[in-house]
Amino acid sequence: MENLAKQLFPFIDDVIVVETGYWNRCRTAILAILRSKGELVALLEDDLELDPQWLSEVIKVFNIHKNAKSIDCVYSMVINPFGSESVIAKMQLRSPLFSLIAKVINMLRVHYHFARRNLSVFSLGVVCRRQALLRAGLFDSSVEEPIVAEDYDLALRIQKSGYKIVTCSKAKVLHYTRHVHKRALLTLKKGPKWWGRIAENDSYFFAKHRDLIGTDIFTHALYNAFISPLALILRLKGYLGLRVLLEVILYNIKGSFTGLIKGALKTLLKVL
Repeated sequence: MENLAKQLFPFIDDVIVVETGYWNRCRTAILAILRSKGELVALLEDDLELDPQWLSEVIKVFNIHKNAKSIDCVYSMVINPFGSESVIAKMQLRSPLFSLIAKVINMLRVHYHFARRNLSVFSLGVVCRRQALLRAGLFDSSVEEPIVAEDYDLALRIQKSGYKIVTCSKAKVLHYTRHVHKRALLTLKKGPKWWGRIAENDSYFFAKHRDLIGTDIFTHALYNAFISPLALILRLKGYLGLRVLLEVILYNIKGSFTGLIKGALKTLLKVL
């Protein structure tokens, strides 16, 4: 693998291929970061297409603040070529009434309140100083797949550690994601428990940060429990029998509140 990587990237002096032997994005990323040698580390999804000038634009931001070192993570402008998969986003296009309902529902989610709380977060299209990642504690390795929201968790812990995250609008990436579609197909293959674990991990990662997010962790868990399953149901309504449909809903409710309790307990134990 390393020989192949050197053939593909001859302009890079030192290529290290990390093969962990298991599928867990958090643990794999931790090993890769620990084995990295540079001052800066790029955290990228596997379905990103980077603009040709992406790296140079990101480095410019770091260089501008090189002396003060006031910038620790630079987040790209992420463009989704397929548009939003969100049921809420599609409701907003229907009519003023649907738009109002969608806005009220969206207010349940943590994401809606990041700007109001002056929180900067990123998904995996970011470059960070290695020191900031290490001080923040890297990714949470306690979770199992399917893993979601681990990037938000890391971003929030980076800020708690005193580091600064900025967005670079000139550093553009295309994200060919179809998360909901992919998860729907995996649920058909792996069963309703799979979808429930997605809700569990999502609620868990945000519940760890009540000191930053406040009571929004509770409304977010409600959203995961009762609204999130709609995305799956709407896409698979022709494939789901009544029994499976009920299992999806029940596992989602169980998963969401299990994640909420686990995240809250983890924070409480740290305080104690």
